[in-house]
Amino acid sequence: MASRRRTLLKVIILGDSGVGKTSLMNQYVNKKFSNQYKATIGADFLTKEVQFDDRLFTLQIWDTAGQERFQSLGVAFYRGADCCVLVNDVNSMKSFDNLNNWREEFLIQVM
Repeated sequence: MASRRRTLLKVIILGDSGVGKTSLMNQYVNKKFSNQYKATIGADFLTKEVQFDDRLFTLQIWDTAGQERFQSLGVAFYRGADCCVLVNDVNSMKSFDNLNNWREEFLIQVM
């Protein structure tokens, strides 16, 4: 049996505070949802293994705080990121409008 190659991918979840980044991560990784809101302080991460064709990937999914006061911590969290997931609240046009700012910040930090 051939050994499978495993690739680590760092994924960061970005968006304004309270848009559901933590809920999205917990649902994807743990298949759990909580109605109780608890703000993320700094950052947290979970891992999930996925298989695509004959390759194994370990996704290291980072949930970053959306509050602007934590954006200065971004450099360390963005470092080594392979991609990002941009999240907005469908009931908040402002959170949608801010996605471009999050995208631009991501591109600046990872380049």
